[in-house]
Amino acid sequence: MQEIYQKIPELIENGETSAYCTVVETKGSTPQKSGAKLLILPDLQNIGTLGGGCVEAETRQQAIDLIRERTTRLLEFQLDNDYGWDDGLICGGQMKIFIDLPTSKTEQNLFNSLQRLSVHKISLYVATVVESEDTEVQVGQKRLVATNGETVGNLGRTALETEVHQVASDVLRTSEPLLFKWNSGNETGQISVFIEPIQSRSTLLIAGAGHIGQALCHLGNWTDFDVTVIDDRVDLASERYLPDAKQIIVGDIATELSQYPIDHLTYVVIVTRGHNHDEEALHAVINSKACYIGLIGSRRKIKLIFDDLIEMGISPKRLAQIYAPIGLDISSKTVPEIAVSIASQLIQVRNSAKSVNRLESKPKRMPTIQAAS
Repeated sequence: MQEIYQKIPELIENGETSAYCTVVETKGSTPQKSGAKLLILPDLQNIGTLGGGCVEAETRQQAIDLIRERTTRLLEFQLDNDYGWDDGLICGGQMKIFIDLPTSKTEQNLFNSLQRLSVHKISLYVATVVESEDTEVQVGQKRLVATNGETVGNLGRTALETEVHQVASDVLRTSEPLLFKWNSGNETGQISVFIEPIQSRSTLLIAGAGHIGQALCHLGNWTDFDVTVIDDRVDLASERYLPDAKQIIVGDIATELSQYPIDHLTYVVIVTRGHNHDEEALHAVINSKACYIGLIGSRRKIKLIFDDLIEMGISPKRLAQIYAPIGLDISSKTVPEIAVSIASQLIQVRNSAKSVNRLESKPKRMPTIQAAS
């Protein structure tokens, strides 16, 4: 997504036209869900995917034609025999894909603002008109609205923008895109608007630059986290071992964790080199606003650490919210497998609507990691 958002304003600045394809609605079983994107560049290279297969191939072909025609289109697919996979499997669902051709200065400003706001971790939504029977509302018109009050663009009618904004509060809360259909009640006709939440990229804060920390750093970056790694070992806490880290902090682990600006978009993973460091690290973040805190180790080690923290005044209720043992149960043994199990759990929490922005219930116990990092 980030690569697409960066590329569009660059192309507009250079006077080039690309096809910005977005899945705006799905029903039933489909290869991708609402919000999936494919950007077809002027040289016909791709960024992103709509799930592959015949749907993506057909969308790509139509998008190339639309670039020549300089027009937009909303495609509808019934995933039957005509759009099965090469191996004969049929999803059976329905998809709507909007092919857009962003070229205006307003759109350039919108995508530039989107990137800037994301860097500052400000959530927002983008509303795009994908169908319109109203001559005052053009297909492709967009409006960005950020939670700090900043707006870019318009949808052509104030009443429409008001209605979209009311609906968008739920869209932002659930992080689920929505194809909103609006009719003013007069003769202007129906308008369909795709409302897409753009949540700030989450931060993966890794305490420990050992083998597991290094592997998780790579996976975290690959799965769209901004990765920060903290360790007191200057030889390991370096770009050589952590090339995918956005930030590397060298210093006392507990001290640096206590000073780090942890917020509700921060995922903390504690994989230091020993029991004492793990305990100090957990104590440093236990009362933070992090939406996820995970601790590696055997059940025995975790119990010892928890017992110590209870003696320090930490409530058992709070400790019950910690993901420990960490990771999904995939019977992981090797370092890469352990990193995959942890990354999978991070994705599970991030993609769960019930877990958005807060730790509010006791996590399911998953017996995975039996060895320290």
